[in-house]
Amino acid sequence: MRPRERGGENAPQPSDADAGRFVPIKAAPYWNVLEPVVVTAVSKTARLTGREPRSLYPVATAFVLWAWQSKGIELDVGRIFRRRIVEEFVHRGLASYARGSRATYRSILIAIVDAVTPPSEQPFPIPRSDPTPPYTPDEIAALRSWARSQGSSMRRQDASVLLALGFGGGLATRELLALRVSDMDVRPDSVHALVWDRRPRLVPILPAWDAALRDAVADADSDAWLFRRGRTGVRPGQVTDFLHRGHTTELDVRPARMRTTWMLTHLQAGTPPRELLRIAGLENLAALDRLTPFLPARAPIPPSSATLSPRTD
Repeated sequence: MRPRERGGENAPQPSDADAGRFVPIKAAPYWNVLEPVVVTAVSKTARLTGREPRSLYPVATAFVLWAWQSKGIELDVGRIFRRRIVEEFVHRGLASYARGSRATYRSILIAIVDAVTPPSEQPFPIPRSDPTPPYTPDEIAALRSWARSQGSSMRRQDASVLLALGFGGGLATRELLALRVSDMDVRPDSVHALVWDRRPRLVPILPAWDAALRDAVADADSDAWLFRRGRTGVRPGQVTDFLHRGHTTELDVRPARMRTTWMLTHLQAGTPPRELLRIAGLENLAALDRLTPFLPARAPIPPSSATLSPRTD
């Protein structure tokens, strides 16, 4: 008896007796071309991680089919199993799935990526740097006022977007510059930014800051840059250039300080450290340990060696 792929997110997994050969249903018409890529990726992952192939085949097959049909990516293990493609698949290819199901798919696909993608081809982590002090509430209020006081509607929008991506999403300068309108997922109850740079991830925007982003994407061209739409590309110094072209200000407008403020906001609100690492694009708890001097004494960060239970929602 052969394991068979059932359509839908609650599909039953093949039994142990069925783990010999996987034959899909939804992808059956294309299986002769998909099979070499799927089998290669699943076999290597199972060998290196000890995972059961039967738990990998349905997810890997759905992902490879989507990447091939929807993205037109060449059927090659090294080209398809990339983190940025996984994140786009989870964000767009599984949009109708429940959050828990999307998390399961992502976890399995990231395990496959780590097993089959050579280290030299994996994205570089965001470099560690000494944390800058967070903004105080009064400084944040002053920055909101600064954004509202810009001399044109376009500059007011850009200033508000800059603050929203920094304080609301904790994005690094190069990440916010690379965002296009199509990278924003705006829904009635939430706003998310899909980051592609170096460490791809889906970042939820804090509700207190999402209004500016909702306004910015309304009726906008999907290919337009989210911040400073007239740009022809992404280059260092574009945030500084924006600040210098407007009315001079003595305020310290820095995405790095906004990012520190954003991380502290999450920690003080009780966001699990492991979840914060994921949405911040960081790899280990040591990155959060460096924020300890800025936290109230009653809200310490768990030590880097602590074992944290993964989220199940």
